[in-house]
Amino acid sequence: MSLSFFVQRQCPLLSALALWLFAVSTSSGILLYDTDNALANTSAPTGIYAGSGWAYQGEYGGFLGTMIGEKYFITAQHFGLQGSTFVSTATFNGSANVTYTIDSAANGGQGYWDIAGTDFRILKINESFSSYAQLYTGSAEAGKTMVTFGRGGPRGAEVDLNGPVQGWYHTGSDGVSRWGANTVDAAVPSGIGDLLVADFDAVSGQQESTLSSGDSGGGVFIQVSGQWFLAGINYGVEGYFDTNDTVGDFNEFDAALFNKSGYYMGDDSSGWQLQSNAPSRLYMSRISDSATTINSIIATPVPEPGSAVLLLMTALALFQRSRFSVLAQQK
Repeated sequence: MSLSFFVQRQCPLLSALALWLFAVSTSSGILLYDTDNALANTSAPTGIYAGSGWAYQGEYGGFLGTMIGEKYFITAQHFGLQGSTFVSTATFNGSANVTYTIDSAANGGQGYWDIAGTDFRILKINESFSSYAQLYTGSAEAGKTMVTFGRGGPRGAEVDLNGPVQGWYHTGSDGVSRWGANTVDAAVPSGIGDLLVADFDAVSGQQESTLSSGDSGGGVFIQVSGQWFLAGINYGVEGYFDTNDTVGDFNEFDAALFNKSGYYMGDDSSGWQLQSNAPSRLYMSRISDSATTINSIIATPVPEPGSAVLLLMTALALFQRSRFSVLAQQK
């Protein structure tokens, strides 16, 4: 199957999945290939993943958002508005919970900015963040290690249609924030702007992860020249899956599969397609595709000069006027 056909065929499924993610709220979260340990990756990443954006995450209702300006954070649109606060928890900042209030009067009273043709939503707070993520504005995401953040529970029972385990079912939420890693495979166009794509490969020892419901809105970071940049916002994953292509049997399920062989993917309205031995994919809204618009929203205005500056400017003006007057008299 060509990539262009895949994108055209699967975008409706992704849109449907996005609504499903909202409907079940925080059903489950970052799902790790290496372990089902509920305590894994629930604190700040270390080693090669240190500084990869954990400190810039915050809780926005049942989901996450990422600080991107002194007074702004970015998240996903598709799960709707999530209350009036954004919380930098002690888990994220290493100190104590800090609650920020959302400016409901922002953007002419709308209270947020939705970037047309994408799943991005930007909200403004009344207070100020002490630090925030830098946006990635380049085009070289493919091949780079990514670190992503989300909320929910660990992986569930094994999926094993053909004998050996092929993946895991998603589980119920435990409300805990987690992180995981992967590799960006490509950036592809879609009906909601460019999406970054990654595969849930059978890779052990490298924090290999995928997304499930509850992860929407979390940040995705890549490293460039030793610095971590925000490159994406979690959007969705492939699904649903079924053991047959029968419409209306209600046997479909959601899972993270590193081998889709023998399963059908789709839904009753869009149809079902038999899958080969390939991993399921995860998708993230691409920051660089909308960086100009994002920066135009969060740009900090130049402050008006303070009184001391005004006095200095006035004194300089008087000095220049006096000097020019003396020079004129000398002619």
